[in-house]
Amino acid sequence: MIGWGICIATLDRPDVLRRTIAHALSQTVPPAQIVIVDASDGWQASRDAIAAMLQSRPAIRLDYVHSEIRSSTTQRNTGIALCDTEVIFIIDDDSFMYPDCAEAVLALYEADPDGRLAGVRTALVETAPAPPPEATAEAEAATGDLPAAAPLRRKASGNRGRLQVLQRLVLGSRAGRWFHRKVLMQNMQETFLRYDGPRQSPLPEALAARGAGSVSFMPGCAMSVRRDIALAEPFDPALRYYAAYEDVDVSYRYARHGHLVHAPAARLHHFEAASGRIRRKKVIVFQLLNMVVYLRRHAERPEDWRRAYRVMLYRRLLGESLKDLLSGRWNFPQMRGVLIARRHWRRVWECPIARLDDWYPALQKRILDGL
Repeated sequence: MIGWGICIATLDRPDVLRRTIAHALSQTVPPAQIVIVDASDGWQASRDAIAAMLQSRPAIRLDYVHSEIRSSTTQRNTGIALCDTEVIFIIDDDSFMYPDCAEAVLALYEADPDGRLAGVRTALVETAPAPPPEATAEAEAATGDLPAAAPLRRKASGNRGRLQVLQRLVLGSRAGRWFHRKVLMQNMQETFLRYDGPRQSPLPEALAARGAGSVSFMPGCAMSVRRDIALAEPFDPALRYYAAYEDVDVSYRYARHGHLVHAPAARLHHFEAASGRIRRKKVIVFQLLNMVVYLRRHAERPEDWRRAYRVMLYRRLLGESLKDLLSGRWNFPQMRGVLIARRHWRRVWECPIARLDDWYPALQKRILDGL
């Protein structure tokens, strides 16, 4: 079977990282390589714990390196450069794979001897697989520098439950589904401007026969890609401080080289562990400003997209305002995020492409420091 490896960028979440690696080690088809790029201050203790988990698995190569730069895009590009397997699973440090997840994904690559398959996304499921106790216990016994395993904490959901109830009500009618997609813009096809246009080539029969379905994008917690494509299409280096939509952009570019598919049988649970995530307002700001970077760098004729971007900006203003209202966020953080992006987007658009990698991170930092 095709050799595969894992690439993970992590920061200050050693407990959930160990759980993720334990699930990776429980795969029916084990990985040949695990690459972890850790930007934590105490990264050595985590490295030692992961190495202990692999002591009885000498066939699995571990590359655990430290990154001075705390940036998911930079860390992932560093990790991909270290990978030497034909297929790379690019997942988050809180992506819990079911035991047959990798096997189901690799079966699709095996069914594509002509290399027309660029990437496979796993099926995200709500229920987590049972933790493999032996691997977690092995790491905890190996080092006293990390705390014993404790219940993992999820990030706060805010009013997400209330909004999901409203969404289910809306989705019960044709008009409601149109409102959900076109007005609330709860669909990546609406919020991400596809600068290469839609890709509609037919899926090879061998893949369709195995239940695969075409997708436009892959989430960064649940993607796999052929190594040569990952090297040809790196994550955008300008997204130094907040990498909103970086997974959408990079996977959209992966599809320049072949098909992207969804593997329903390859189950993965994204735990969404608690961490220092930034506030809603800033998320919206960088979703919108990062989109300008993608258009400037990758569109064949960026100026042709300027009007479409402005239209999308005002649609987001309406949609985010309504989502704030429906969720009871009376300070309207998401609406305010759109207004902040509206003040800055022209400056990003006018920045010469050759300066983006230096200029745009500085703008990101000023926005983060000032909000």
